[in-house]
Amino acid sequence: MALIGPLGGTVLAGLILAAAIAERIAAQEVRTTLNGVYTLAQAEKGEDVYYGTCVTCHPKGTYAGASFKANWSGRPLSDLYDWVKTKMPKSDPGSLTPNQSVQVMAYILQQNKMPAGPTPMPTDRTVLGTIKIQLK
Repeated sequence: MALIGPLGGTVLAGLILAAAIAERIAAQEVRTTLNGVYTLAQAEKGEDVYYGTCVTCHPKGTYAGASFKANWSGRPLSDLYDWVKTKMPKSDPGSLTPNQSVQVMAYILQQNKMPAGPTPMPTDRTVLGTIKIQLK
């Protein structure tokens, strides 16, 4: 007795095609920091927070270039959010608001030559977890 009849082969082929299409769509939905995940306004506000809170411990350029790439490239943006939100500033860890945290992150991304976009970076760590840190 055959398990796949004349229509069964067509159905199986359709299922395989549907799975391949779904996989392609999922691959296209992967966002990275090269997709413009912050706004210029966020980076500007982040620069203000940086100079008002961070620069005393972290001179300009501390979180840009090769050291940033070595520590953060390939990781989800939520990792950077957790680090900024819970460990900074060193003098008062966890005192930054969620908005201040993403603003500082936007400034850091800008300093690493990642493009701004039209949509503000969210403060939702679940959403941030879907965005991969990628440098040029």
